[in-house]
Amino acid sequence: MKPKLYIIAAMAENHVIGLDNSLPWHLPDEWAHFRSVTAGKAFIMGRKSFEAPDALHSERRNVIITSHPPAQAEPHVEYARDISEAIALLSDETDVFILGGASIFQQMLPLADRMYLTIVHAQVAGDAYFPAFDPDDWQLVSSAFHDKDDDHEYSFSMNLYIRKQPE
Repeated sequence: MKPKLYIIAAMAENHVIGLDNSLPWHLPDEWAHFRSVTAGKAFIMGRKSFEAPDALHSERRNVIITSHPPAQAEPHVEYARDISEAIALLSDETDVFILGGASIFQQMLPLADRMYLTIVHAQVAGDAYFPAFDPDDWQLVSSAFHDKDDDHEYSFSMNLYIRKQPE
C-alpha cells in the first residue's frame, strides 16, 4: 500500500523557498497552519531541510533522504538513500508530508496527491526554488488570504491543490 503523498511548502511569487538553508520570511500564522495540517503525520525531507535551523520535525516519523546517513539515528528519524526507499519505509502510513528541499520537491511533484502551497505575496532573494508545475494538473480547492500586519512582513495565501484525475 502506497501512502497518500502531500507536498507542503511556502514559496514567494518568484518561487523562492529558501535562502542560506532558512526561510526568507517569518510568518507565525503560516507556521501555525503548517503545524495543524501536519500534526501526527510522517514527514519526508532532504538532509539539509532536516538540519535547517528553522526546520519543523514530526513527533512521529521523519524519513531523511541522504547518501550519507549517520551511524546512529535520533529518535523518530529514519534514513533513506532515495525517494523510492523513503516511500517504502512509510508504506504503513496513510498520509505522508513532503517538506523539501527543492530537489525533493522536484522529484516528488509527479507523485504527489495534494499540495499545501502557501504563496507569499512578495519577490524575495533566495537560493532555493519551488519547481515549476503545470496548473492544469491541479485543482485549487481552498485558499485563505492573510494580510500583512505587525507580526507578518508579507501577505500570503494558504492554498490547497488536489491533483486532477485523468479523464
